[in-house]
Amino acid sequence: MKRWMAVLLTFLLVLGGLPASSLAKAKQMRDGVPVWTEDTVKQYALDFIQGNDMERLFGYYDLQIRRYMPMETFTGMLSEIEWMTGSFVGFGSYSSFEEEQSKTHVLHLCMQKQDLDLYFTHKNKADDWEIMAVEFVPSEKQEVITTEDTTADTGEKQYREISVQVGEDPYLLEGIITLPKDATDLKRVPGVVLVHGSGPNDMDESVGQTKLFADIAQLFASKGIATLRYNKRTYTYGKTMTADYIANLTVEEETIQDAISAGKLLAANPYVDAKNVILLGHSMGAMLAPRIVSESKGIFAGMILVAGTPKSLLDIMLTQNQDILKKLTGDDLAKAQPQVDELEKQITALKKLKKADDAKKTTIAGVNGYYFWEMMQSDPCKLIIKLKKPTLIVQGNEDFQISLENGIEAYEDTLQSQYKFVEYKLFRKLNHLLMIYTGPAENKGTIAEYNTPATLDTQAGRYLADWVLGVSQADDEE
Repeated sequence: MKRWMAVLLTFLLVLGGLPASSLAKAKQMRDGVPVWTEDTVKQYALDFIQGNDMERLFGYYDLQIRRYMPMETFTGMLSEIEWMTGSFVGFGSYSSFEEEQSKTHVLHLCMQKQDLDLYFTHKNKADDWEIMAVEFVPSEKQEVITTEDTTADTGEKQYREISVQVGEDPYLLEGIITLPKDATDLKRVPGVVLVHGSGPNDMDESVGQTKLFADIAQLFASKGIATLRYNKRTYTYGKTMTADYIANLTVEEETIQDAISAGKLLAANPYVDAKNVILLGHSMGAMLAPRIVSESKGIFAGMILVAGTPKSLLDIMLTQNQDILKKLTGDDLAKAQPQVDELEKQITALKKLKKADDAKKTTIAGVNGYYFWEMMQSDPCKLIIKLKKPTLIVQGNEDFQISLENGIEAYEDTLQSQYKFVEYKLFRKLNHLLMIYTGPAENKGTIAEYNTPATLDTQAGRYLADWVLGVSQADDEE
């Protein structure tokens, strides 16, 4: 059988809870060099699937291999393999064979789209069990073999969820703190507050058939990170807000105050390391993240900006409308063009206003102009520079809502490479939600994308989690 990929590790998929009988094997592997058996090879696979301590897994390789295979190579192909094979389903058959000084375990991986055979080869001498190769070969589909030791569902989650209330009267918000199962007051973990995009969003940031924040919470918990997500103020109270409140509403009341309250609440949790609370903002939440952190009085140790832009919300709205125009023809174009032209005039006029009272007298796209005007008074890139906190800026290259030019590239153009506390990451094949779209071609690049069920890309999620853990580790070393 032709080998497919040599010395490349993997299938990175999120699995549910490990059964209790697996814990002994996991402890054995973490305590030192393991004895490679069917059970420990499966445990290695599960650890890799869950992204548990990748440096430890890499450390099992032969020293000569590690010298010529960088850590980046070890992890870099994970998203590509997942894209080709789909999600991990379970284990199939197992066999092994020995050669002169090595042993190879052949473990079948049942995958969503394309099954694989994992060839796991290690040295086979006393006190020398270093890995020599991990290879993946496309294989025929098999039925999942469910065993108590590996894929049995015990119904036990690897995280705990605590219901909380964020904010203050009269705008208390329902929220959830998701904690890693092994977090204690003696083993405190980093925490991340999740801040929504524009519009009334629930705590999961549900959009169509997607739930980005719920996905992040579960994946982060598997990596040893707590999260706090909560319903947005306009989601809970939007229908009962008075006309006067709405007329004077700004992102301060809509988003910033509650995000800071969430940060305080998470930092106060006895299982969370208060020195390592990170803000993760998505879309408009990313646009506001620097302002939230700057107003938080030191609550947040760093921030992650997902699919954001340093440009104004109105500029993005105009760009989105102009992009729609390019796809229209005939009568549709004739009807839409004047509306977009009028929007551009209103935006230009609003930008010239110097006083808040004047902005409050305007309306743009059915929203009081003061909402947009007030937001434009803050420059996110200047705040990032002033804060000097670890900042990760990420985006998917198939994001149709925020172009790369207006998104990650705009941050890079302004901040450039002189600020070492700012990092950038562009994810291939991912959309505005850091997900891979697999639905009908005619819906691609439109809001209808989100009507096809999808989840957070595992590799992207792990990258974000590893960055959070890196910030935490750096803080501990200081």
